Amino acid sequence: MPPDGAMNTRAPVSALRRPPRHGLFDWLRLAGVAVLWGTAFLLLKTAVAQIPPATVVMERLWIGALALLLWMKLRGHALPPLWPHPDRRWLWFAILGLTGGTLPFALVSWGQQRLDSSLVGILMAVMPLTTAALAHLFVPGERLGARTLAGFALGLAGVALLMGPEALSHLGGSRGLAQLAVIAGAVLYAVQAILARHLPPTSPSAAAAGLLICAALMITPFGLHAAWHAPAPGPAAVLSVVLLGLGATGLGGIVMMAIIRDSGPSFLSLSNYIMPLVAMLAGVLAGERPGLTVWLGLVVILAALALAGGIGSRR
Repeated sequence: MPPDGAMNTRAPVSALRRPPRHGLFDWLRLAGVAVLWGTAFLLLKTAVAQIPPATVVMERLWIGALALLLWMKLRGHALPPLWPHPDRRWLWFAILGLTGGTLPFALVSWGQQRLDSSLVGILMAVMPLTTAALAHLFVPGERLGARTLAGFALGLAGVALLMGPEALSHLGGSRGLAQLAVIAGAVLYAVQAILARHLPPTSPSAAAAGLLICAALMITPFGLHAAWHAPAPGPAAVLSVVLLGLGATGLGGIVMMAIIRDSGPSFLSLSNYIMPLVAMLAGVLAGERPGLTVWLGLVVILAALALAGGIGSRR
């Protein structure tokens, strides 16, 4: 099915009874979106150092939305009608934009002011656990098996190892609140992944553009208010916002919707086991020096990915 094909969440009953099989293209898309989202934390760290979080969220959402609208025009696709008879998918776009754009972007951006980019990427590994639990309850055919449950549990152990007792001891202070904000953002991403599975048939580019437009409209009053009282940012911060909008927000939104359509939200959630590695490597390139415990934790998380995703049995 082409990347811009209509999202159809209804599958034959016989297909739901078979365990999902993921080919090389599925894993490449998963790795691609993990790279886009994993490097975004370093860009976000640079942006929020000079631009208020609400303004960063507003700007990256509008840049991503405009880029997707241009892509849709080149591909010959169009958004669902909004006037004079609004398409019911716009209600879906508003809900997905709130749960997967406005709220989590704002929470993660606020937390990024107080945390290293690598730690933020690590905390996002909470998402697969939430996605798996929600998918088990609300998505047909997404049942938790013993192997998948063991993989997610191992991934959680890897996250705990990465955080360590030092990070957990700060949960009561400003650093702890920042961590909780990032975790809340990860949970909201999981909610969006489940909801997106039930979106009426829509091309991934139209779905991503619609939800980004709705998310941008909701944050714009707050972003403009924050920008009015902030000094002019430097070129590095501006470039970071542009790259966030075009890459993680725009292109990442298309790939995310395509993966949810073709492989399901639980498979998409596995990208959050790759993201900590990407975020850590990006941090190293930017001058961060993680210790041995960090690398051991990443090995555990990669082992959890192999166990939960069944790489060896789904080639």
